Amino acid sequence: MKNLSESQYNKAREYLKTHANDIDRAMFEYYFESKPLEEVVKILESYQNEDGGFGMLDYDIEYPGSCLKSTESACRYIYQLGEIPANHPMIQKLIHYLVVNYNLGTGGWNNLLVPEINHYPRAPWWNYEEAKFVAPVNSEDVIRNYKPNTNAALAGIILIYKELVSEELINELKSIVIEKIMTTQDYGQYEMMSYHYFVKGLEEDERKPLLDELMGNGKLISILDDYGGTESAYKLTNWIDTPQHPYYPMYKKDVLACLENLINSQKEDGSWAPNWSWGDVEGWKRANKRLKGVLTVQFLKIIYRFSNELERS
Repeated sequence: MKNLSESQYNKAREYLKTHANDIDRAMFEYYFESKPLEEVVKILESYQNEDGGFGMLDYDIEYPGSCLKSTESACRYIYQLGEIPANHPMIQKLIHYLVVNYNLGTGGWNNLLVPEINHYPRAPWWNYEEAKFVAPVNSEDVIRNYKPNTNAALAGIILIYKELVSEELINELKSIVIEKIMTTQDYGQYEMMSYHYFVKGLEEDERKPLLDELMGNGKLISILDDYGGTESAYKLTNWIDTPQHPYYPMYKKDVLACLENLINSQKEDGSWAPNWSWGDVEGWKRANKRLKGVLTVQFLKIIYRFSNELERS
């Protein structure tokens, strides 16, 4: 099977060096050029606000202030880096922000957005609207109404840094998300992305039954909207992110086909571009540029990790 050529790699590298946001350029340099972790963290920290939340890291939202949706995007970088200690000021401020905004009654973060978002360019599906929350009657009510998209990802980052929060909070987060996974028959791509990050925060013995539930019986492919497009490729290569993944053997054919499609679909400028848009608006042009950096780093990293698998196929 075809692998990424040296010329293709060099074009992607040049694109990232000249067009990507500073954090995505730094991530590339961390993966491929031995950039020190502390230098990448310093760049990520520059997006953090005084309250501990983050802005300008979600490609769909240009609001620079803090909101939980943008903070989830910051957490994705933290998940990928995987080595930032709990005593780092950025992490301590982040966890404080998440705890302060957490709702013990509903088991999650009630509103991912803030009103100020509506004054900035954003994807139309991220308009702020005043939410009305009804207090759950019992635990079954909590599980039934729990929305895993973003909530489960934020829960996962707290699990990774569990020494910074109470045992009561850890137990609540785990029990709600795990029960939601085990009692849900159908879920979509976005829920799966957040569940993926949640599972990363668990201990090994807790992880296996959840992976079996989420990934067994070929479920991953069945929930992808456009197999072969860059949006689905981004999700699939986050879910199965290494040949050592316990479910790689089940999805090997699909993962390798996805990677071959990516190798063949690299743009002339060296990037990979989203196969979706908000429409012909100025905000989308800037978002598209940010996204191309995010996707290009992710796909280079994954193609490199699976290079031996591609060569053997």
